[in-house]
Amino acid sequence: MDGGSWFITIAWLVLFVILGALTLVPAYARYSALRRAYRLGITLPANLEAEVAHRLMARQRGAAIGGGLLTALAAAAFTWELGVDNGSDQTGLFIVGAAFAGIGIGASVAALAGRPAAHPDRVRVARSNAVTVRDYVAPLELVGARAVVIAAVVVLIVGAVLAATGSDIGLYPIAFFAVFGAVSLAVFEVVSRRIIDRPQPAGSTAELVWDDAVRASTLRDLVTAPLALGAYCLIFGVFGVTGTDAPVLVVTIVGGVFLALLVAAAIVTIATRPDGYFLRRLWPDLRWSDTAEAATATSTDAA
Repeated sequence: MDGGSWFITIAWLVLFVILGALTLVPAYARYSALRRAYRLGITLPANLEAEVAHRLMARQRGAAIGGGLLTALAAAAFTWELGVDNGSDQTGLFIVGAAFAGIGIGASVAALAGRPAAHPDRVRVARSNAVTVRDYVAPLELVGARAVVIAAVVVLIVGAVLAATGSDIGLYPIAFFAVFGAVSLAVFEVVSRRIIDRPQPAGSTAELVWDDAVRASTLRDLVTAPLALGAYCLIFGVFGVTGTDAPVLVVTIVGGVFLALLVAAAIVTIATRPDGYFLRRLWPDLRWSDTAEAATATSTDAA
């Protein structure tokens, strides 16, 4: 790999080491939980701080380990040319793609390995309706991830056909990100349903709301990988094709329009604060007192 690729690799690895190490610092764990409460605009009772912080740190630790591992494996593969071409000037971008895939896989493993603590001797609070993935991930993110990966696979197929007819197209990066995007989307579809199917043992409204908050945060972490990898594939599909014949021009124009729509959707998603989407969907009438410590204490005493 060239100097730029090594710089990107080392920077990612250092970042993952720092993120992993921070999960072992109690003050950082508590800060992360309180920051999450501030962003959502809901109260985090003192008796839930430790549990919420623990789950958030487990998710971050899993993402850091997964991202670091795949980054290191990708760097090793490119260094020794283990099934990949080390001569590409886009190796650094491949490393970034591997890092995103690793983050998604690591977060998935952490989410499946951990579960909220159950208290069988306490009164249970349950919701009246069943929930789905659509209740936790904003439509633009959920549909966008699926659409962008499907588009990436289509670009790969079209690119392969164009390459076979002699068009000048860089097929390797398109294939790299399309395959990783498809795999990460498949992981998301399986793991997200496993997470949703898990029971939610809660002794108060606050516990149920915060379990939803951790679920939503985890699912949004998982959906980021296929979104990013699929978008990378489309970028390479648009800018990696050269030529003046009609099929190539059509692919470039259509891909450019899709990318523009993707950017517009991303702007709209950020503006509508997707991290609080689950509150608007599942808790539209939530009051401050529902998650306040007094309300939680009352529920616990009643148990």
